[in-house]
Amino acid sequence: MDFNYAGELLKLCEETKLPISEVMKRREMDFSSMTAQEVEEKMRKSLEIMKTAAKEPLENEKPSMGGLIGGEAKLLFSQKEKDICGDVVLKAITYAMAVLEVNASMGVIVAAPTAGSAGVIPGVFLALKEEKALSDEILLKGLYTAGAVGYLLMRNASVAGAEAGCQAEVGAASAMAAAGVVEMFGGTPKQC
Repeated sequence: MDFNYAGELLKLCEETKLPISEVMKRREMDFSSMTAQEVEEKMRKSLEIMKTAAKEPLENEKPSMGGLIGGEAKLLFSQKEKDICGDVVLKAITYAMAVLEVNASMGVIVAAPTAGSAGVIPGVFLALKEEKALSDEILLKGLYTAGAVGYLLMRNASVAGAEAGCQAEVGAASAMAAAGVVEMFGGTPKQC
């Protein structure tokens, strides 16, 4: 099961009566020759890395090697009573900043789709997990859907800052996160 364009993905979803997350999971199984359980374990590992990268700097600052970055996520988190954006947005920004700190300090992150934009998906997903009491299973569906959008962008455009500017990185991550959130909240493949 494979797709090269969004229209092909939507057609597969329609023919199989499956959401994007399940089509992407099956594509990964076919492409990698892994079992469903093995694919699921890899995705769960990615989710755990995202959680650690988004939360660890809130307890222990992660200064960059040059010392220019480190402690911003913890500072944001400590200022929540002054927030004007609301809890979901503040948490998303805080977690995204935390992932940036982990990346800048040479820590382990999930490049989703790139290191420069690696905080977008965990920031959005983990903030929503907490504020809307979402399970990890729901987040995993979102990650598969986000992965499908990232796959399409890499095949048909660019997610690389070196090729298309930083907007390509963050724009791609934002599109991936948006599609994942739509599926996480019951949206159809076409809505995603």
